[in-house]
Amino acid sequence: MSSNLMTICTIVLFMNLGSAYSQKQRDWHSVARIKEQKTHVVPALWQDLPKLNAKTRIKLLDVDGPGVISMFHSCAFVAPGEGIAFNLDSYVSQNVILRIYYDGEEKPAIEMPLMDFFADIQCKSKYFNTIYFSKVKESHNCRLPMPFRKHIAVEIENPTDKNLTAYTDIQWEQVPSIPSDCGYLHTDYREGIIDPKIQLSVFELNKPGSLVAHWIQYESEKSFGNGDLICESNQEIYLDGDEKPTLNYLGTEDAYGYSWGFRGIASDNYSAIMKREELKPSGRRIAILRCRESDAISFRESCKWIITYLTDPGTVNAFGDGKVPFRHCVYYYSK
Repeated sequence: MSSNLMTICTIVLFMNLGSAYSQKQRDWHSVARIKEQKTHVVPALWQDLPKLNAKTRIKLLDVDGPGVISMFHSCAFVAPGEGIAFNLDSYVSQNVILRIYYDGEEKPAIEMPLMDFFADIQCKSKYFNTIYFSKVKESHNCRLPMPFRKHIAVEIENPTDKNLTAYTDIQWEQVPSIPSDCGYLHTDYREGIIDPKIQLSVFELNKPGSLVAHWIQYESEKSFGNGDLICESNQEIYLDGDEKPTLNYLGTEDAYGYSWGFRGIASDNYSAIMKREELKPSGRRIAILRCRESDAISFRESCKWIITYLTDPGTVNAFGDGKVPFRHCVYYYSK
């Protein structure tokens, strides 16, 4: 090896070691640092606290800021007579609605089924574990931070005729202030039908933001195996008025970090396949989640998300007149 090449290699090695050491310093410091905040945990729905009876609304949290919710925990809901054992086939929780209001706003920034918010879609997701969401042994956890400046109210509603029993707690941090560049957490939740012959917009926002997580559940009687056919849709995301897709995923599995369809229930720190169900008499139902902790989608003016099968005429022909029922949720920060 020449002396010049050896010198370059030595410099690169020391740079890498220095970078690793700096990262190690940041890691231990982030754990050991005494912060200028005060931690609270507020329980709900248990012991002598108000219960989520039939046709009622309950506030899980109602506090003044500035602050940030750092953890939202909930066990599975049960109804009298069903016992306390969690039943994956039970639908008792799926109609409970979550609403989150910031700073006295009348319109909720988040309004959707509570269990879908936790990515336990229709209470039927299998166990999974990611950095922001997990479903683990009878319980659900969300670790997406929810900063608020003046006030936050977290409310759930039971629109059914059953009295429901559960335990929840919310951890929130009381802080001196919220930085001006921090947005509020919102969700865009929708359900509907995809016609493979027509491209469909599943998310649109016309202001700056940062998209940090998303999931989709979809199904088709024409799909089979590993979600073949339904996985062939392009996921096209247009940012800031771009005429061509700014992010262009040539297949849903790739948009969620997988390949060649969905070959079983799986999860890592960032992505999860939560459902791979066989439909009767034929077909597949698939549900997948992606958390973007280190690769959030940032935009300065606007974001539009399109699902389309039109780039693959063979797939469109294979669907025939078949349709694709779906649920879709995007978690994003915006001012």
